[in-house]
Amino acid sequence: MRKIKGFKLVLRPHEVKRRAKKAGVDLEVSGLPEPALLKTLERLAKTLTAGVLFDTFGHPDPEQSILSPMPGLAYSLILASLGESFTPELRAKEDSVPEKLWPVLEEVGLDECVRFASNILADEAEKDNCELSPITELSDAPALEAAIRKLDGGKLGVALADAKLAPAASLVVSLSWLAKSKAKGRK
Repeated sequence: MRKIKGFKLVLRPHEVKRRAKKAGVDLEVSGLPEPALLKTLERLAKTLTAGVLFDTFGHPDPEQSILSPMPGLAYSLILASLGESFTPELRAKEDSVPEKLWPVLEEVGLDECVRFASNILADEAEKDNCELSPITELSDAPALEAAIRKLDGGKLGVALADAKLAPAASLVVSLSWLAKSKAKGRK
């Protein structure tokens, strides 16, 4: 199992704008035109304490059926957390950020954490002549409980409370390792 904490997290402005539009948040009307958004995202990225735990599990694994999205040679789990970053105190201090934008920022931050860890895993899979399945978010209580136990979520300060991850700005995903098919060329 590997733990990486405190890495530089980049909240990409174009992704925040895209998701904000999808969520119905007009950044211009909310007082966050492009320059203000860039400064706000830079400031927020410095306050986040992003961390990831990830590991790969091979066969046989008794919990593979609940943790792995599809059968494969192995599967990897990623636990991503922004820690206690999005506290009510931070939200009050960042009064320029509209309340509807906080879930978007949390989602973008967690996706960046997962992307960071999955890129490392993809490099490892490539060395073993495998490719990773699409990312599957784990959300049901038995899968979350098993993932927290397998990855020792306490190392990032993540626990299971009322069938949900605590702190709330946390996420568990699973990826299956699939054998690369060898292209058959014409003879």
